[in-house]
Amino acid sequence: MEFKLELLKDEKGGDDVIQQMLGDILASLRAKLVQPVIDGNARIACRLDELDEQNRVKIAELMERLQVLEDKVRQLPLVILSALRDAINQAGGGNEDV
Repeated sequence: MEFKLELLKDEKGGDDVIQQMLGDILASLRAKLVQPVIDGNARIACRLDELDEQNRVKIAELMERLQVLEDKVRQLPLVILSALRDAINQAGGGNEDV
């Protein structure tokens, strides 16, 4: 009977040792496998935020340039008509502006 009690005590102690070993293994796995992935993800997220901000700035610049281009395109028919009028006037075939 004492032998069985001793086995139970040893098993209890063995369980503690096994629990400790499992804890150490899991901590090592986390340090060696999981943490580098978490760190890499954090770096990627940071870089994505930087790229997102750069894209927003570039899009804002493009929108400004597009507005300038749109304004010039709207003015283009007037420029063409003015050039035609001036060419006709220089050729002497047009009416004088009043």
